[in-house]
Amino acid sequence: MGTFSKSLASIGGFIAADKATIEFLKHHARSLIFSASISPAATASALAALKIIKQEPERIEKLWDNTYYALNELKRLGFDTGISCTPIIPIYVRDDLKTFQLSKILLDEGIFVNPITSPAVSKTNTLIRFSLMATHTKNQIEHAVEKIYGVAKKLNII
Repeated sequence: MGTFSKSLASIGGFIAADKATIEFLKHHARSLIFSASISPAATASALAALKIIKQEPERIEKLWDNTYYALNELKRLGFDTGISCTPIIPIYVRDDLKTFQLSKILLDEGIFVNPITSPAVSKTNTLIRFSLMATHTKNQIEHAVEKIYGVAKKLNII
């Protein structure tokens, strides 16, 4: 099972299984009972992303370089990033209100992060998601990390 939403810039997902398993899921998985098939546009988007990944593997290497650079900088500054192994880096805040404040102030400063709060996670595990792309430059990453650090200090998160 996989998703097209984050890594392939689309929506929807897939399940790779034998026909019997897929038929069982289609008719018994409550979340799928009233769902529709993936749209042609979303399919085309996912296919185009897969072609780019195959034809331009250097993008994957650049994405991981960016990820490791940002992760090291965040840890150096004292952020709790938990156990992260993706280019979507969790930055734990562990407070609903501060998580919302951090994401709002950062957005006002030109930095987009996703707040993850209760009930999606427990009140003691709230976080922001810092998402990286291969096209981000080192300067952009440094700028974003500096902004995150500055706002987090003001809110007494670190």
